[in-house]
Amino acid sequence: MDPFSYLSVLISIILALGMTRVLAGVGEMLQARSRRRLYWVHAVWIANLFLYLVVAWWIFYRWRNQQPWTFFLFIFVLISPTILYLASIILFPPESAPDEFVDYKTHYYSNHRAFFIVFGLFTPVDIIDSLLKGRPHFRALGPLYFISGALFFAGLVTAAITRNERYHQCYAIIFLVQTTAISFTLFRTLS
Repeated sequence: MDPFSYLSVLISIILALGMTRVLAGVGEMLQARSRRRLYWVHAVWIANLFLYLVVAWWIFYRWRNQQPWTFFLFIFVLISPTILYLASIILFPPESAPDEFVDYKTHYYSNHRAFFIVFGLFTPVDIIDSLLKGRPHFRALGPLYFISGALFFAGLVTAAITRNERYHQCYAIIFLVQTTAISFTLFRTLS
């Protein structure tokens, strides 16, 4: 087994735990829907986070040619999946009994600061991650990568600071559109 295959197991597990938490949260929402007050902004962030988890798994493959792997590099590469896993935990209330009432709008605004601060850490970590893959890789990402990264970071920091419902409504949609566009533009092939 080559080093990438060996190390990718733990990274895949962490990403899969995040996906599992998102899917379990959605399953709980559907299963106990009569006792759940859904909030569409929260639902859009569920889609945003799930898409990010999928993209993180997809682009991790870009590390396959890394030689040599050091313990420091491995620990660093674990940061991004860990950030996404923690965001998935914060996005949902603790699993509750099906007969317990859950208001997702209340949960969302009670936890928005923690969620957006944690999620916001992904962008600077991703920039360092891209730099560690080498200057040619970093330059090949082009200006779209840098512009989108700056917009992601600024939007997430603002979302952490403000409780303005209109901002959160607009930004949830903007983030989804931007993430989808960037994913299909920059990461369309497994290379």
